[in-house]
Amino acid sequence: MLAKFKEKRAFFDYGLFFTMLILMAISTVMVYSASVWNGGDYANTSFFEKQLMFDAMAIVLFLFVSQINHEVFRGPVIRLLLYAITWLMLMATLFSAPLNGARAWLNFGIFLIQPIELCKFVLVVGLASYFDQKHKGKMDGVIGIVHHFIHRQIPATSPGRRILLSFSDWILIPMIVLLAPYAIIIRMQPDDGGLFILLLITAMILFAVGLPSGYIMLCVVTVPIIFLYAWNNFSDNQMQRIQASLNPFLDAEGKGYQLINSVISIAHGGLFGVGLGNSFQKYGYLPEPETDYIMSIISEELGFVGVLVVLGLLFFLMIQGAIIANRCVSLYSSMLALGISGIIFIQTCINIAAMSGLFPGTGVTLPFISYGGSSLLVMSTMLGVMANISMQNKYRMAYHKEVQTARSMSATSSLTKGGASVD
Repeated sequence: MLAKFKEKRAFFDYGLFFTMLILMAISTVMVYSASVWNGGDYANTSFFEKQLMFDAMAIVLFLFVSQINHEVFRGPVIRLLLYAITWLMLMATLFSAPLNGARAWLNFGIFLIQPIELCKFVLVVGLASYFDQKHKGKMDGVIGIVHHFIHRQIPATSPGRRILLSFSDWILIPMIVLLAPYAIIIRMQPDDGGLFILLLITAMILFAVGLPSGYIMLCVVTVPIIFLYAWNNFSDNQMQRIQASLNPFLDAEGKGYQLINSVISIAHGGLFGVGLGNSFQKYGYLPEPETDYIMSIISEELGFVGVLVVLGLLFFLMIQGAIIANRCVSLYSSMLALGISGIIFIQTCINIAAMSGLFPGTGVTLPFISYGGSSLLVMSTMLGVMANISMQNKYRMAYHKEVQTARSMSATSSLTKGGASVD
């Protein structure tokens, strides 16, 4: 057992683990600083104490999941179970009390759970597994049943069979079977920011696995049409958010209030910031600064340099994810690692864009930094999965290196013996 532990420790991805710890440490300090004045309750520590609890749970989850073979998630029973649980959790949110205009949370007393955070991971698992099976030509589970059913419905003599099957495999099954059941419920909450992320995740994996150029051109044509349709069907609240991101001073005391104070925080911080704990905007000016707009407080207190450090750490995780994905021999493992790093990338970009006014505020958290349990726990779990993929890559590479070394030594030994016999 000791030898097995030492072997696992030798291949453990310390880079991912320590980067996560540094980000969580920054988050905990900044959550304390940002929430120290909560609705007039000075020296408030409730958010800080909960964040410490979430940190401990996140570390345990990362270490636990990193030791579980990531291949377990591709099993048809596990996939179906995860999908069913997350879908039922989403359904349950429709009967919960609204928070900030959306029914996107489940209240478990001591903390809130946002099911869509887990849905992101399950969607990546589903897409990675599906395209891996498609690549191998062997389907299983519910998706396999749907795949075979659709293929049987199209006559072998149909002139457009090849095109119909291609459309079914590349667009219909990923979009209708995997994405649509989530999207319908999320749209009813409504959580348009979460739905947008799921769409981007799906699109990213489609492009990564080699979406045919014909479908790429189709996307180029249809995306503007879909955008125009969505624009004409936005609610008044959504239109006000978009207008506030374009010009927050049109409604300075309403929808534009948070963005205006966020920009003031960024401008006030300058290059090196006003010092840790010295933010002015957190004293009732910037609403809920410890959540989606925590980077505004980081910008004010630690300046542009502090923001670069946080973004540098996050981009290190993304780059490592891409490197890990590139080293995989399995399409499933590769797409899983790429999907996880893609989630971090997408959420980081949207959060930074929202706090700076480049994108409407959608309630998207900054990975490993924003206050909250749902995002942190799911992110640490996904990073644990990525660490397991990295460990398996390192083990495989070390094994092949040992085999090559042994073969090289054997060949050298044979040559030496051969030379000795000739002499």
